[in-house]
Amino acid sequence: MMKTKRTSKHPSPHAGDAHQKTAPVPEAAMRDSSSPKSTAEDLTERELQERKKRTKEPAAKERQGMGPIPQEVPQSIEADSLKESSDITRDEKFQHEIHQREAGEKEALADSFILTREEKIESEYPAELNDILAVQDDDVLAERLAYLQRRLMEFKVPVMIVLEGAYACGKGRITNELLMGLDARSTRFIGTRPPSEDDLMKPFLTQYLESIPSYRTFNIYYRSWYSNYIYYKHHFIARDRYPDPDILLEEIKAFERGLADDGTVIIKFKIHIDPEKQNDNIRKMLASPLTTWKAQEYDKYNNEAYVREMERIMAETDMPYAPWYRIDYTKKAETTRKVMKKVIEILGDRLKKEEHKKEIPPMDRDGKFTGNTDGPLQRVDLTQDICDKTYSKKLKELQHRMREVQHALYMERIPLILVFEGWDAAGKGGAIHRIIANLDPTNYTVNTTAAPNDLEKEHQYLWRFATKFPRAGHIAIWDRSWYGRVMVERVEGFATDAQWNRAYDEINQFEEIMTHYGAIVLKFFLHIDKETQLARFEARQANPAKRWKITDEDWRNREKWDKYTEAVNDMIEKTSTPRAPWFIIEGNSKKYARIRILDCITTECDKYLKYIDYGNGPYSQKKKGK
Repeated sequence: MMKTKRTSKHPSPHAGDAHQKTAPVPEAAMRDSSSPKSTAEDLTERELQERKKRTKEPAAKERQGMGPIPQEVPQSIEADSLKESSDITRDEKFQHEIHQREAGEKEALADSFILTREEKIESEYPAELNDILAVQDDDVLAERLAYLQRRLMEFKVPVMIVLEGAYACGKGRITNELLMGLDARSTRFIGTRPPSEDDLMKPFLTQYLESIPSYRTFNIYYRSWYSNYIYYKHHFIARDRYPDPDILLEEIKAFERGLADDGTVIIKFKIHIDPEKQNDNIRKMLASPLTTWKAQEYDKYNNEAYVREMERIMAETDMPYAPWYRIDYTKKAETTRKVMKKVIEILGDRLKKEEHKKEIPPMDRDGKFTGNTDGPLQRVDLTQDICDKTYSKKLKELQHRMREVQHALYMERIPLILVFEGWDAAGKGGAIHRIIANLDPTNYTVNTTAAPNDLEKEHQYLWRFATKFPRAGHIAIWDRSWYGRVMVERVEGFATDAQWNRAYDEINQFEEIMTHYGAIVLKFFLHIDKETQLARFEARQANPAKRWKITDEDWRNREKWDKYTEAVNDMIEKTSTPRAPWFIIEGNSKKYARIRILDCITTECDKYLKYIDYGNGPYSQKKKGK
């Protein structure tokens, strides 16, 4: 049938004859061939009159053989009307409103999603064949969800939807309906399976830290870190790395809290199903050759352990920033609708908050500096030095020891993380070169951290570092790191006062993820005085081969020396922990600094290694007392 133009800006109401058993009258049959007025324009007007007439039909009219007529879609769907106890009702007072764009300004779209049957056929959201002409509540929910996604993307609000539940509880259907309502370009589906070999070579939360949504993305997790935790606890994996697997629950809570503080909406569902209904669903899977494989995956022992553990987990991890919603499985469509309505309710509330949020004033980005520069840096003796002969001898010995440490770390599958921070021209690069001089290049990486790129800015600030966790037995070196949040971002106002203030705890928890796994985390701040820095700047400026190292920004930072001093003192005092300590390195003498750093690394690693040799015996000789 030829598609006719609309003469009205407003969307049309439902086509009332969609429920009739008789087929729609073809366009050709509707025209009077003897009348010259039977034009396409007349037909459009006639159709509009028919539509107006149909909207006035009683809402209680029954469809022939198809039950009641679907309720009229309201113009405004308030959050309260989407709660489980409410229905989406038809009301004539809710009619067509216009989404206007004037003078480059966007007006909020009225909470109206009205579909005609023609629009339903053209819609992105497919339907069952027998319902394709009937506009259902589910279509309205899908349209509403898509609208909320678009609006929250404008406000850069990421969303994480977690679906947990026993086997055959309908998670797949629910997940698919959510995916159908969302824009695939900005939605990620993440299915959790037992950890792979590669997963086991990194900390527990690594795969989830790597996959956190960007500020314009929705993530849907088909099972999640909770299922993974249960797997770790009930398999030998936990004994290898996590003697007390419940420490992983603390990591999970910190993980969710950090994301929520950064603005992420976390919605967690536990789909509950009665065992009898679950068995009925499994029998149906077995009865079909197309789904037999799914039923064969059912593991009764693991299922019982999962159900038992989830009840305890939900009680311990039900937090205001990431609450649990328990949904009782009834029928697939009904259960799916409950989940959709709850998601829409939560996202609708968040959208209202975003629309009324005030901009952060400059005074809330001032770094809260007090002018007090007294702290750990002031207690360092910068006169420390070493003669050339001693330097050459010790450097050779320590580099040999460093290579032995690398091999021992690999043998015992212990990752080593080295973090280097310090003043410009303090000698970070030179120290790193001396560390890796004798190492096997296949087992270490050096990560140089610059200002975040566009992709990194679209994620929580720790994301770009979590994607570079070293595998077990490997060494990762950071030339500048995640500590930029509490130093340069604080001083320059790139982070709000609230952001850098909470970053101390976030960073401590981030490093605990590494140390809980068994990683050795050592952090070095190379300290020099202001006069030494000036001399090195001038030397770089005079040397064409090193002139590229000095920038205008380096000179500007010198003007903020006292602010950086205060920031560094706060950083060291609040983030130096027994398992991830800070070492302040006396850097006025580059030779002394390099020897001190190498000695610190080898000495600290020696505390963790069972087998190591520094040339006094076979490499596999066990250390005394171990």
